[in-house]
Amino acid sequence: MTLLAVLQILSGLQLLFVAIVAFIIASVASTPEVQEELSSSVGEKVADSIAVIFFVIGVAALAIALFSFVLARGYLKGREWARRRGRKIALFAIILAVLSLILIPARTDPGAPIWTILLNLFILAYLGRKRVRAFFR
Repeated sequence: MTLLAVLQILSGLQLLFVAIVAFIIASVASTPEVQEELSSSVGEKVADSIAVIFFVIGVAALAIALFSFVLARGYLKGREWARRRGRKIALFAIILAVLSLILIPARTDPGAPIWTILLNLFILAYLGRKRVRAFFR
């Protein structure tokens, strides 16, 4: 369980970093210089709402990061709710990774979704084992 808790804490820290970067981008995206540059490349409608989009992404990443820390504590304490929610989150992450493989161009980071899928398949399988289920009960 300690390994899962450490992985969950690292994931939470990564999401916390994503939230901070998204908030920084949201604050910079509303400046006139950035708005002008974005209007020429992505269109005026998208440029007008890009700050809000990044703010929402930041809030979502912050919420998931905080939940990751709570989930890690639940893993260490052997709470059944942590095992169930950990499996749901792993399944959700696999679905998002598959969607990103389909929808996002490969030039961004071609290997990242594959590693996300593999790691979360491991988490799903591990949290479903009989000994692990017994630990959480």
